[in-house]
Amino acid sequence: MKLLLQRITFTSLAFFPLVAMAHSGHEHSHNSFISGFVHPFTGLDHLMMALAFGVLIWTAHQRWKWAGLFGLSAAMIVGFMIGAQFNLATAIAENGIIASLIVLAVALWTKTNKAVPFIAALLAGFHGIAHGTELGQNGQAVLLVVGMVTAMASIYVFGLLVGAFIQKYVPYGKQMIGALTAIVAVIGLA
Repeated sequence: MKLLLQRITFTSLAFFPLVAMAHSGHEHSHNSFISGFVHPFTGLDHLMMALAFGVLIWTAHQRWKWAGLFGLSAAMIVGFMIGAQFNLATAIAENGIIASLIVLAVALWTKTNKAVPFIAALLAGFHGIAHGTELGQNGQAVLLVVGMVTAMASIYVFGLLVGAFIQKYVPYGKQMIGALTAIVAVIGLA
């Protein structure tokens, strides 16, 4: 049984790089609101960040719910503008995305530092930087960014609902938050 578990673990880890690729297996037209709206739903990095951010804000301090929504949106928009304006290296943005997922994991794990949600919102700007660098020369970038921010806000609100559900209805909700932390950290490091 132990050997079987080791083989399953090894095989699963062998496929992790495929999971870590943000948006593999399809092409984006990058020219419309719909393209921007669909984009976060096709990338594990976006899904994990916005969902975990929603859960984090719900569990950290409920009065920050709307501030978190606006912080996430503003950070994405500012990040996009920075990426488009300065044409930063993609590696900088990718490392920032990894850092944002790790910070979210630590924030979910500790639940003690009140500044961590603000730090996480700022790090969400790295997602914007990545797309600003890639799409900064596109004439339809405004519609794309509006669609992307709308979708990220929707995922974030779903994260708030997940956080509320876990806190209210799940007997071992804090342990589930810990499991979510581990998942976010592993995906961030993959």
